[in-house]
Amino acid sequence: MRAPDYLYFSLDEYAARLRGLRNRMQERSIQALIVTTPENIFYLSGYQTPGYYWSMALIVFLDREPVLVPPPHEESLVSAFCVFEEYQTYRDTADWISVTSEVIKTGRAGTARIAYEAESWFMRIGEFGRLQAALPDAVLVDGSGLVESGRLIKSPAEICYIREASVASQAGMRAGIDAVAVGATENEIAAAVVAAQLENGSEYSGLPPFINSGPRTMLVHVTWSGRRVGSDEPVFLEIPGCIHRYHAAMTRTVWTGSAPDLLRRANETNTDALRLAKAAIKPGVKARTVFERARDRIAAGDVGYRQGRRVAYGIGIGFPPRWDEGHIMSINDGEERVLRAGMTFHLITTMRIRGLGAVGCSDTVLVTDSGCETLTSSIEPGVILKP
Repeated sequence: MRAPDYLYFSLDEYAARLRGLRNRMQERSIQALIVTTPENIFYLSGYQTPGYYWSMALIVFLDREPVLVPPPHEESLVSAFCVFEEYQTYRDTADWISVTSEVIKTGRAGTARIAYEAESWFMRIGEFGRLQAALPDAVLVDGSGLVESGRLIKSPAEICYIREASVASQAGMRAGIDAVAVGATENEIAAAVVAAQLENGSEYSGLPPFINSGPRTMLVHVTWSGRRVGSDEPVFLEIPGCIHRYHAAMTRTVWTGSAPDLLRRANETNTDALRLAKAAIKPGVKARTVFERARDRIAAGDVGYRQGRRVAYGIGIGFPPRWDEGHIMSINDGEERVLRAGMTFHLITTMRIRGLGAVGCSDTVLVTDSGCETLTSSIEPGVILKP
């Protein structure tokens, strides 16, 4: 290993990540792993680029230094970010599968048991077929989850970056709340949010901030438009922060005007559900137990909304199109895995209610040795009224 120009974790931490992965590979008799997921490559090597529309891979061997196969034209980023010295470039007219298979053969693993990430978005069916043809004597097996298992528990350094991301998230939220006014456009609110994010250190996030108003708040995952905010309606704000690719996020709703009774009851319901979920979060508690606490409180609120999906997803490393690690672990119905100290989640009790709109409520939380810490704590959960 070597120290690149931009080193965000110690070499000892990278070595520990690699050692943990190799132990998991050895347990499954895997001699080499082809890593194609950008977040996993970043986690293991520090290498990052938004240019993963070109294929890239990190080949991890049991008994020799990993080898990076970066996208064409991005060789300069290897010395800038990657802790591993060995890499193999390829031309944009070449087949990256051919280059990758040659790296594997050179590493004396051409007849070995080789894992690839079958659940990754970044190896197409045709490419997998060419990989099989290029390595006819190898045994190819699914290695999905081998890297992610190491990402589940955050190190103190990772938690530090998530804390910094929460500062940017909260700054963006505060600016968005302040910018909401009858007659303001969603674009104007978004401009205030993004400026505050950047001023507080945020990089580009895995997803954009979600900012919408009025009837548009019923549309999940739509962001700003030229619509002007009206009176007596919600403005929905879901705001991330991102530091060195680590994310935090939070959600709040601003209401322009006096609060109708349904809004008051909905606000009480989802803030209380969020509180109960946080209170249930402790090491050793099954994830489904936290889900049930929030779900049951929302059902008891009788406000025309039922919690039919997860109430939290893991959050951490993210490149577009995601900021979440929900594929690694979510707090959902039937999830029997237990919570452990060092896990981080975006905990969500947002409700979308017909005739009212989105009542947004979420925070980024950390599972501690004794319970739950809210990292986005500077703005209390609950609807913000702006008469």
